[in-house]
Amino acid sequence: MNRGLVRLLPIFLLILLGVSSCSKKEERRILVVHSYEESYDAYPDFNRMIAEQFKKEKVDADIRTVYLDCESYWEEPELERMRFLVDSISKDWKPEIILVNEDQATYSLMKCNVPLAKEIPVVFGGVNYPNWGLLKYHPNVTGFHDKIAFNENVEVAKALFGSRVRMFTMLDTTYIDRKIRADAKEQFQGHKVTGFIDSSTVSPEEQIRLSEEEGYTRFMAIPLRNSRNQSDANLMWILNKNYRDQCYIQLKRDFTTINIGSICVSPSLTAINEAFGYGEKLLGGYMTTLPIQVEEEVKTAVRILNGERPQDIPISESRKEYVVDWKTMKQIGLSKDRIPAHYKIVNIPFSDEYPLLWSITVASLFLFLIILLAYFWWLYLREQARKKQALAALADEKENLSLAIEGGTTYVWKLDKEHFIFEDAFWKAQGLTPKPVSFHELLNFVHPDHWGSVKISWQNLKNARKKIAHLRCSFDGKEYQWWEFRYTTTMLPSGEYRTAGLLLNVQEIKDRERELEAARLLAEKAELKQSFLANMSHEIRTPLNSIVGFANILAVDETLNTEERQEYIDTINKNSELLLKLINDILELSRIESGYMSFTYQRCRVKDLIDDIYMTHQVLIAPRLDFLKETHELPLEINVDRERLIQVLTNFLNNAGKFTERGYIKLGYDYLPNEGKVLIYVEDTGRGIPQEEQRMIFSRFYKQNEFSQGAGLGLSICQVIIEKLGGKITLQSEVGKGSRFTVILPCWVES
Repeated sequence: MNRGLVRLLPIFLLILLGVSSCSKKEERRILVVHSYEESYDAYPDFNRMIAEQFKKEKVDADIRTVYLDCESYWEEPELERMRFLVDSISKDWKPEIILVNEDQATYSLMKCNVPLAKEIPVVFGGVNYPNWGLLKYHPNVTGFHDKIAFNENVEVAKALFGSRVRMFTMLDTTYIDRKIRADAKEQFQGHKVTGFIDSSTVSPEEQIRLSEEEGYTRFMAIPLRNSRNQSDANLMWILNKNYRDQCYIQLKRDFTTINIGSICVSPSLTAINEAFGYGEKLLGGYMTTLPIQVEEEVKTAVRILNGERPQDIPISESRKEYVVDWKTMKQIGLSKDRIPAHYKIVNIPFSDEYPLLWSITVASLFLFLIILLAYFWWLYLREQARKKQALAALADEKENLSLAIEGGTTYVWKLDKEHFIFEDAFWKAQGLTPKPVSFHELLNFVHPDHWGSVKISWQNLKNARKKIAHLRCSFDGKEYQWWEFRYTTTMLPSGEYRTAGLLLNVQEIKDRERELEAARLLAEKAELKQSFLANMSHEIRTPLNSIVGFANILAVDETLNTEERQEYIDTINKNSELLLKLINDILELSRIESGYMSFTYQRCRVKDLIDDIYMTHQVLIAPRLDFLKETHELPLEINVDRERLIQVLTNFLNNAGKFTERGYIKLGYDYLPNEGKVLIYVEDTGRGIPQEEQRMIFSRFYKQNEFSQGAGLGLSICQVIIEKLGGKITLQSEVGKGSRFTVILPCWVES
């Protein structure tokens, strides 16, 4: 009995192991906080490496990532954004650990006083200057100090560009710049380096003298924010004029130093990993690379997830390595044999990293292509034999086809040595003698309206695969008739092109199409007339009913008090005004379309026009709304009927006031210099117009709200007026966010 149990025990354990291995692993919740904007080029690789490292450590990680975008904010707004990011991510998902990268995000996370940042373990990396004062109050925080190695990077510059190389960097007087200066001075103590780390007692002349001595290195700093001329052009002039033969070393990356490596002609090194290897022309340096930073952070995070406390893991200095970027090496013309053997080259192509293996691969591929081409050649020869048989069969089919279409209105033609050859049956049907026709002779048969398209088709004849063209032609010198040219151009094995096709008389089809189009237009006019009468009946009946109804009450009911009588009279007057406006709108629309309404054109400045309209409506816009104006100093002029244009913009402003409850209404204009046009717009933050209604908004009698006042003719009149003025109206709108009506007109700059 006992022996049987012993034998079954291993089987039972294997079953339990299989069940446990099939069960789903528990996901560990990881929050990653980056300092820069989400579009920063390095972050896709950074995030991928974090996920891969957790997978390598056998941790099933649910990773959420947020971006501080630190370069867009001052300190207080930056702290507020960090609070928002942490609070928003932790509403329905609480992380078990936070990985935070670079100085800005690490400082803001500890400084922002979010409870989660004090409760959850935090591991930081890529921090050049940790805030040791804050870290004392955060026992839940540990990480890695990416201490800048000044002396090592100076040695990198000497190894790559010679012992007499001179260096420079970009520094100002911010907090981080002061920390860099103090750290550099401390590390350079006892080393022969002169420049920005010297005290004020060392004169520039003494610095220059020292830099000429054997073994001394000159390392200068260019101020940015404190310079008198801060333009990009001036900075580029300074870099490429005064520092052409020197080496730039990146010690920080912010909005003042971004892309400096790409701007200056001098070779550029970096002591930090930000932007290295991502297109900013930084050759390399001695630094903590992204793979090292990710490995250190993730391994420490895994230790904490496995039960260790952050306060038991001391903050340590990050590991560093010598690296150079292959792409930058190629850009500045630095050969591979100039790179010391212990340096790591990143972004190097496979062919340069393993030349022997690459040569073998290319040779193998070349041999494979030769074999493949030989096989294709054999297939080609076999296919040629089949084509000869097919051509014979095709000749028989052609003869059968000619017999089938003989006697109809379809004719065969081909192009032979730039002459059109039509079959004899075509010439016989036209009462003419068969003859080859050149392109210019064929063009004389075609109606002049089609000459442009025919010439384009002739120019692109070799690219035509299958094409159909309808042309009016007169081959017999009588009236023009519609003909359909169907043709195909193919390339022969000899390299020549052959064009052939069919010619069909489609005059009867065109006549029938014209009859159908006339019937359709007649039906549309009838429908439009019926719709107009129906809408007019509805729009006129409503105010008339009110007028007649309240007038009868006033005439019959003698018990009405003074207030009630005045209310009824006001209602009658209001509906009378609506009725009068409806009739005026209809008459105005009719006059504009029929051409009886005259337009008085005059030149006017756009800015003056906008100022006048803004001044008029400043007191008319509801106080709950902000009325904004946006103009330019460029003296733009337009040639329009000024009063008609004001009528259109006033309509836009009135509509914006009716449909905007809060926010703003903006009146302004933009200039398109390449097109010579001005865009005058009215923008609001109102209810917006659904996409499906935007196509109908300019239709007559269309109203977004059927119960609102008006007949729905305002926008239709506006569109007709602007078209008469030689412009057009565009609409951009989103439901819940607002609308923007824009008038586009030709303009010019006042001379």
